[in-house]
Amino acid sequence: MQKSNLLSLDSAIEKIRSNFEIVSSEDVFLQNALGRCLSKPVISKINNPRFNVSSMDGYAINYNDYINLKNKNNSKNKEFIQFKVIGEASAGNPFSEEIKSSETVRIFTGAKLPKGSDTVIIQEDVKKSDVKNYISTNINLKKYQNIRKKGLDFKKDECLYDAGTILKSRHLGSIAMTGQAWVNVSRKPIISILSTGNEISKVGEQLKKDQIPSGNSLMIASMVSDFGGIPRILPVANDNIIDIYKILKHALDSDLIVTTGGVSVGKYDLIHKALSRFKNKIEFWKIAMRPGKPLLFSKIDKTPLIGLPGNPVSSGVCSMIFVNIAIKKMIGDTKKFPIYENAILNGKLLLNDQRMDFVRAKIKNKNGYLYVNPIDKQDSSMITQFSNSDCLIVRRPFDDAKFDGDLVNILKFPGNI
Repeated sequence: MQKSNLLSLDSAIEKIRSNFEIVSSEDVFLQNALGRCLSKPVISKINNPRFNVSSMDGYAINYNDYINLKNKNNSKNKEFIQFKVIGEASAGNPFSEEIKSSETVRIFTGAKLPKGSDTVIIQEDVKKSDVKNYISTNINLKKYQNIRKKGLDFKKDECLYDAGTILKSRHLGSIAMTGQAWVNVSRKPIISILSTGNEISKVGEQLKKDQIPSGNSLMIASMVSDFGGIPRILPVANDNIIDIYKILKHALDSDLIVTTGGVSVGKYDLIHKALSRFKNKIEFWKIAMRPGKPLLFSKIDKTPLIGLPGNPVSSGVCSMIFVNIAIKKMIGDTKKFPIYENAILNGKLLLNDQRMDFVRAKIKNKNGYLYVNPIDKQDSSMITQFSNSDCLIVRRPFDDAKFDGDLVNILKFPGNI
């Protein structure tokens, strides 16, 4: 099998993972915890339900009393058994007395079972007697029928969610039922974002001649927010080593610095030269990946730095993978990433070279199968083609040519990417 002479994607991912530690934690109010990563497991303080409750509208009885009455009446021929209705119970308004033989309580869904009762007859299975406050039934019952037992959902001291869980809306509702209003989560890491280049202008500023807006910084910042970090967009740096150095120096309090542009080998690719002015360790530079070959990972005065290529698609794909993985490690997210899925190719892909190729594509679901269509133009400067995609076809180095109907691996865009 042919091998690439560049660092593999898997090796680059492992290198990044191994160079980040989990950040500190903080307590946040449950209502503000959406999307945060648990630093400590959630342990329930109460049972849910807190007591036996009815799962249906009906009548609460004692099962043994029901059996005794049935035997007494010799109800083999489905003769009706009669109960006296002595009260009513609804959710939040329990019946406070204890029921006795031949007695029942009208009960509604979610209501606490009265003392002495353990079974509920649903209202459709009873007949109201001509005698006031009496009901009768001839159905066969099972003990605990139509009952939600105490602790059915979860029990006191039970672990509901482990550390490393990213909290979604449904988690918050469940945690609220444990009697807790606060959760311990990892703090959001601060990610500073630096765009470089004389041609780059800050988004919203009046464009000067020969300038373009800094779309990369805005895209990366939104990705950082989606991944669980706090983006901090730095001033745009001109193609000047001192300018780049000064801006980076003021960002060393970040958990991660992300630069875009200036990491290739051209005359104006100055990130390397600016980094040399720090106590600097290059972990890797250049990987077997398309788009994104000139990716840089370094540490400057102990602050990690990911240097992204300047082309928008390269910057976006590398952020989606490497910046995402760095943030996941820092917040303690335990979910595996990236996860590749299978899809059926609609189209043709040529023999691949030594780099792992991420082909922009669109998914179609047909009769329960995923089909994927490569986008025609794959130039790494075409951000609109990237934004019109919803996945990437992932091709290993030296992958064979692919044709209509062949299975390929895809990487779906995570979150709101």
